[in-house]
Parts: sequence; structure tokens; C-alpha cells
Amino acid sequence: MNYYYNPEVKYLLINQSKEKETMHYLSLNIKVPKIGPRPPYYIHPRYEAYYPLI
Repeated sequence: MNYYYNPEVKYLLINQSKEKETMHYLSLNIKVPKIGPRPPYYIHPRYEAYYPLI
């Protein structure tokens, strides 16, 4: 069995970070956290069919 080490995996284990990153949007430069809160994780998502009305 081959093992692969990726140093960036440690970012998956961190909940939040005090480090800031510059985000460029249109003509704005905004400082945002490098790692922010994650969205909720659902174990068993439920998918329902969606048929649009024509």
C-alpha cells in the first residue's frame, strides 16, 4: 500500500484562523480570515426531484 503525505491536509483540522488573506472583489480589497467557519455537515442528505413548471 502506498501512502501519500500532503502538508495542506492540516488545514482541514483547524476550525478558525487569526491569519488574514486579501480578497479582491471588483475594485475592493477586503481582509478576510484565511480559514473561517465551515458549513454544517450532513451525514445523510436527502435529495428530492425538482421539476420546474413550463
